[in-house]
Amino acid sequence: MRAVARRRGQSKFRHQLLAAYGHRCAMTGCAVVDLLEAAHILPHRLVGDGGHQVNNGFPLRADLHTLFDLGHVWVDEAERIQLSAALDGSEYEPLRGQPLIKPQRAEHAPHPEHLAHHRVRVAGQPA
Repeated sequence: MRAVARRRGQSKFRHQLLAAYGHRCAMTGCAVVDLLEAAHILPHRLVGDGGHQVNNGFPLRADLHTLFDLGHVWVDEAERIQLSAALDGSEYEPLRGQPLIKPQRAEHAPHPEHLAHHRVRVAGQPA
């Protein structure tokens, strides 16, 4: 329960992300707001105050947020969702290759360098 409370404590960042993405998960389109969390692309500790910029995150369903943080889900150079081999054959398989849902304003789109950092450093994909 502490992890849920801690993540939900990012209320301003979460509110900004939800508004930017029309209150939907950026990977599934899920609109059950109580299931959506504010996922940082680059950890806040790496970027300080800039970590809560809208272009450093997206709203994700809670399960996808965990998988993203563990490196089992990432976004490729073409802004398509990719999955680790650990998720082959799972209920997440239909997400593989699907485009990331765009925010309503282009300036809120995830920063490509942030996505690349996550892809290489967290998901262990080649640069």
